[in-house]
Amino acid sequence: VNATCQLRFTTITAVFFEGLISFAMARQTAENNEWIIKGEIALSYMKRWESTKWNFENKIKLLEAEKMHCLGYFDLASKLYVDAVESSKRHKFVHELAMCLELQGLFFQGRNMAEEALTSLRRSVRCYRNWGADAVAERVELYIRHHFGH
Repeated sequence: VNATCQLRFTTITAVFFEGLISFAMARQTAENNEWIIKGEIALSYMKRWESTKWNFENKIKLLEAEKMHCLGYFDLASKLYVDAVESSKRHKFVHELAMCLELQGLFFQGRNMAEEALTSLRRSVRCYRNWGADAVAERVELYIRHHFGH
């Protein structure tokens, strides 16, 4: 990202999702160090752009949670997922709350915390539906049925 260009919503969104994708790829590939570095770069941009907690706090907390998840700092990751959820709720970003809850649920599932995972994933479905993202809600519901038999 060019430091002299005007910061736009689309740039912020692209960098945020690039960070989320990078940390997800780090957990799924052998080249995880390369992906972690890409995620860290996205996280550093988000921190640099943070002009108000209202717009950035939940995004930064979620990226930090994903990073700690990748690095194996599971207790810290768990706390950061909770912080991201609370910030999204407090600032009324229902779509980002849904994402935070979904990623938190996947984190819990990976830690063999089935009850917590199911609770977070079901909450994410409700948020996606409230936002009007019915197709995404259906994808998560299918995931729940496939992995939890509910």
